[in-house]
Amino acid sequence: MRVAAATLAALALGTSAHAAPPEVKAVRVTTLDFRTAVRVLTSEDVPTGEVVREGDEVVIRVAATAPEGLPLPAVQAPIAAMRLERVPARTVLRVQVAPEVPFEASHEPGMLTVVFGEQPAPELRGPVTRELYQQLFPTGTAPGEKAEEQEHAARAEGISVGPATLRPYVTASWVDADILAFDNPIPVRDRYLQVAPGVTASLPLFGGQLTADYEPRLRFLSDIPLVNETSHFVGLRLDLPVGTRTLVRLSERYVRATLETTVVDPGHEYFFGLTRYTYWETGAALRVDLGARLFAEGEGNLRSARFDEHQPGGFFDYDSRALRVGLGYDVGSDLRAIVSYSYERIPPSPDRAIVESSAHSVLGTVAGQITPLTSASLTVGFRSQSNPLAAAGSASFTGVTLGGTLHRQLGHATLLDLQANRSIDPSSYDTNAYYVTDSLGAALSTPMPLELLARGAVTWLRNDYPNDAPGLSAPRRDDILAWTVGLGRQLGWRSWIRADYRRERRDSNLPGYDVTTDGFMVQFGMGLFGSGSARQ
Repeated sequence: MRVAAATLAALALGTSAHAAPPEVKAVRVTTLDFRTAVRVLTSEDVPTGEVVREGDEVVIRVAATAPEGLPLPAVQAPIAAMRLERVPARTVLRVQVAPEVPFEASHEPGMLTVVFGEQPAPELRGPVTRELYQQLFPTGTAPGEKAEEQEHAARAEGISVGPATLRPYVTASWVDADILAFDNPIPVRDRYLQVAPGVTASLPLFGGQLTADYEPRLRFLSDIPLVNETSHFVGLRLDLPVGTRTLVRLSERYVRATLETTVVDPGHEYFFGLTRYTYWETGAALRVDLGARLFAEGEGNLRSARFDEHQPGGFFDYDSRALRVGLGYDVGSDLRAIVSYSYERIPPSPDRAIVESSAHSVLGTVAGQITPLTSASLTVGFRSQSNPLAAAGSASFTGVTLGGTLHRQLGHATLLDLQANRSIDPSSYDTNAYYVTDSLGAALSTPMPLELLARGAVTWLRNDYPNDAPGLSAPRRDDILAWTVGLGRQLGWRSWIRADYRRERRDSNLPGYDVTTDGFMVQFGMGLFGSGSARQ
């Protein structure tokens, strides 16, 4: 027994002696979600590292050795400098950054990522951000270092035109679906081809970054003239640091479309009687760091929707203005809490004066990384709204609003997304100045055999109205249940193909408004990257 034990011990020691020690392979500085990030690439057996703040430095410690002469990348704001220290069986990377700059750390096999700065709020992003650009590749990447290299290349490559970087792409879709394009809620089956070339462009400007996006959606072969009309989506955004404590964001969004009704009516009341519209949204946001953890922020938005014609069952021209100010606190390196006040105003519309409203809200928000594999945001508000030209219950609203999302990584490539919402939207129905929308949604993506990725999603939505409907002894109520299932496959890392089926059922207490639609879509996408140099 002793001989056997000694033999096993010798074999174990011999195996350990020949095993490659944990190693730091590279250090990179890149941009994630408009924020500067440091990535430490290691061998996959390296355990989770330690990331702590020490004065004006964020110190990253990993249990792996860095080779002599390992190059460090050029720094970019808000990072002032970086230096590498080697201690026995450990590498220490010291990142010099102002004490008031927040940071978030995440770890996956072979990579430790530290992101600096505040994450942009979703409502402040343009219609086609870098993250949406990356969603053109929905099947993810394979595990290991090679997959990380592909991900980094996909983010960094582009066509360099002077200081600007262009990232063009194109998707082509064949659609066989029900369309509600006429002045009644009766679906008509239609088939058409949609081609959507697009481009995102980024340009360093005044120490910040200017980002522009454009995507036209060209549709052909439909028997319905409205469907064949091209939709246009344009976005412009400037992120500009002012000193070391202030960040300014300016944005502009333009949409010219027909079928994309949720741009002008997120609550889905507007679903037939379609006509071409023009939508503008101008935004400005400001964040000021008041201390190591305390910050103040504010934002303002102007929105405008104009319709070429006004069909029965269609929507109406309107403007809206919103202003929000808040005070936030970084609870931890990756979790923040914000208390805000907001004011919203809809002036009288020439087409529908009763939608005039003024609303005051107090909001509480908690957002950030809950666990290494879970991120979430939750905003709960109390809203007091008055509609001076409306009658009955539609003259005012007092109650709770809600917005929440949760993103959970269940495995290397399995993702779960949940969302909940309660909002107040202007209404075009009868004597109602507004309607209340409650919604719940879930989506799951998971890998399948043959390198396929399966995705399923379900959304439930309810619209409640304050005033009794004509001919009914109760207000209008619509319940909408929609679900989607699909399969996709990546063709290399620059292109992909997928097929999806979608079905939606609207149950309403209004006669004739019970509608079921479905559709099938096959889609091919490609990112037409050039040979521009990747920023390491």
